[in-house]
Amino acid sequence: MAIIDGTIADLSQNFIPEVWADWVYDRMTETNAMIRSGILKNDDKLGPQLLSRGLFITIPHVQHIDETLEPQDWNNHTDLVAHDGTSFTENDVKMTDAQVFGSSDYDEMVTGAQTLNALSSQFPDYWNHVDTQRMFQVLNATYLNADILEAKSFGVGAEKDFSASNFIKAMARMGDVAGDKPTRMAVNSGTYNYLLNQNLITFLQPSDGGKPIGNYNGMLITQDDQVPLTTDGKTCAYIYGSGAINYSIATPAHGVALVRDELHQGGISAISQKRVSTMHVAGTMADMAVESNPTKWKADLKDGTKALYAPVNDVRDIHIIKYGFTIDKDFVIPGVNTTDKPAAAASTSTTSSGATK
Repeated sequence: MAIIDGTIADLSQNFIPEVWADWVYDRMTETNAMIRSGILKNDDKLGPQLLSRGLFITIPHVQHIDETLEPQDWNNHTDLVAHDGTSFTENDVKMTDAQVFGSSDYDEMVTGAQTLNALSSQFPDYWNHVDTQRMFQVLNATYLNADILEAKSFGVGAEKDFSASNFIKAMARMGDVAGDKPTRMAVNSGTYNYLLNQNLITFLQPSDGGKPIGNYNGMLITQDDQVPLTTDGKTCAYIYGSGAINYSIATPAHGVALVRDELHQGGISAISQKRVSTMHVAGTMADMAVESNPTKWKADLKDGTKALYAPVNDVRDIHIIKYGFTIDKDFVIPGVNTTDKPAAAASTSTTSSGATK
């Protein structure tokens, strides 16, 4: 017997409400592992100058003595001849960046999403992404210099299958310089798994319960899928020591600001960040003869066709090596570890409901 008699309202024929779960705030999937691996070193010479006037920084150098001079005979018949020193300047370009994230009061009220908090909390992720992209752009521009390419790379432009012999030939490019010797190699995950499949990786156990660390030929391996890997299996390994890249960053006046506009779109809050930075491979400098306009520097880096950096003095001061090679195409996975530019999107698009992550 029914507990309640009579007729009740039945709206199911007229309206089926949509149920929303709580908002999911996604984060970027990039690991930026190479830039986190210790390759960056604070530039104590250029860093303090970032907020000074001008768009590039100049550092004067007194050239080291000419080691080709033969010793002079010392006797009481011949005058000794004095040799002078020479000087030169090292330049680096200041790169200025800004980004703003914002949301409207109305949107947050209607949707319940804490958009501004979610976006602003990801500023560190965003700048890590920017710095990683710039690091690879700087590396590309550095190896476009013919002298650096010859002295500090092997196999680039003539890639063959990865081999232990060619790896040693690449390592020979370091010479006997006693600076920060290479301790790491950064490779795409496709290369890592290729080496693993070839039983070329050994593992170190740092501590009980610690995660094993893969290494090859004494080099700790850093996996980073932003290391170039083309769909035809062409890739490289960057072999480096601690602090192989000089990097500095500074926050200018009003560099971090919370902005309110009570009228636009019914009220908007935004968080802005501005910064000034410099980045170059240690032992290199900006080649102003290649690009003299600092305002074009970032566009040139992105374009990737100009040799924007040159050795400061001696290529032996450069402590990073680029080894170019190929891997089995079975380890090349488009959309996962390739860095080829994607094909142009089709002119038509479809809309579909997305699943939560």
